[in-house]
Amino acid sequence: MKKKYSAGLVSKRFWFSEFKSYVQLKNEGYDDIDIKRKNDEENIFLANSINRQKEIYLNMKRRVNQLDEAGLKLFTSLDVDNQKIVNFITILFLDELLTEFMLEVYSDHLNRGNLQLTTMDYRSFFTEKSRSSEDIIKWKEYTIKRLIAAYKTNLSEAGLIKKDHDVTQIAPVLLDRRLVQWLVDQQRKDIVIALGGKL
Repeated sequence: MKKKYSAGLVSKRFWFSEFKSYVQLKNEGYDDIDIKRKNDEENIFLANSINRQKEIYLNMKRRVNQLDEAGLKLFTSLDVDNQKIVNFITILFLDELLTEFMLEVYSDHLNRGNLQLTTMDYRSFFTEKSRSSEDIIKWKEYTIKRLIAAYKTNLSEAGLIKKDHDVTQIAPVLLDRRLVQWLVDQQRKDIVIALGGKL
């Protein structure tokens, strides 16, 4: 069965503070309906339009619901670096293509000791994927460009890459052992590896 890939990440942001607020509300006992009502009445994510307000809510609901009760509780006890990684992990759970990029490019670079990540690395990844995916081969050039920009932004905001002059350096976050164990419990050792963590 062929994998279905999406370019949906181009229209989404990292939204860490919004993610953190949603998790906090969940841990306080609010359910998704309560949070929707609260957002409708109070604009809790400080969106600049009603459409954006709804968009952020729907995306946060989808991401945060990737966490089970243990994941929600764990989040509050992690440092900020690892909390950002949890947000990124929920994006990976929902985005097969980004997960494959992390495994096939990011993690591979780390294992080979090559800590530079170039635009060509991203382009080569999409070129390779287009050979086996009917979805990707149909994407326009501007879609690929926007997706590369989205990947760079998400990696940067997750703290996994840093700009050093004109060079992008891989800067893996030291994963909290409890987070590694949680991923193992979720049957997602692949994501531990993708993030450069140790099992």
